[in-house]
Amino acid sequence: MTDTGPTVATARRWPRWKGVLLVVSLALNLLVIGLVSAAGIRHGWHPPRGASQATMLSFARTLPSERKREIWDAVRSERRALRPYWRELRQARADVRAALIADPFDVARYKAAHEQLLGVEIKVRRAAQSLYENVAVRLTAEERRGFAEWQARAERPWRRRGHKRPDAEDDSSDDGQAPKVPTTEPEKSSRVPAK
Repeated sequence: MTDTGPTVATARRWPRWKGVLLVVSLALNLLVIGLVSAAGIRHGWHPPRGASQATMLSFARTLPSERKREIWDAVRSERRALRPYWRELRQARADVRAALIADPFDVARYKAAHEQLLGVEIKVRRAAQSLYENVAVRLTAEERRGFAEWQARAERPWRRRGHKRPDAEDDSSDDGQAPKVPTTEPEKSSRVPAK
């Protein structure tokens, strides 16, 4: 008797066109995801990284390209004047990191580097103040309101940035400090102790 069933040689294979279609589909998906991510990064769709990053200049980067270009051109000289300050700030941060990872750890060196970083940060902030003021003057009333909302979201922890808090006016509960544990005195018993 002859065997008429499928042999190993005639077993069903995955068609080649399906494999090509799968690879092309994956490539197109990755391309679309990459384009959307790049556009988001370029146009400032990402939230600011914290209150220290939520400046008037960071907000100006999120404006439509024509408005951003208009503001950027108006404050070009102030931005260029800040470049040496930013270099000095990067160097001060690098010094703190170097002191932090030094082996053996030198507390005095770390404290001195950290103190130097604080001084540089204050100097950079003072130098950038006129830039922030010039940007604020060029914003429309609607853009200034948008900045206020944008900055308030940036000051919240990232998990709650999308949610509007009903007590947004009263931020005394979230001041960045550790929560206070209420102290309760033991209740005095109204019973008279037995003798």
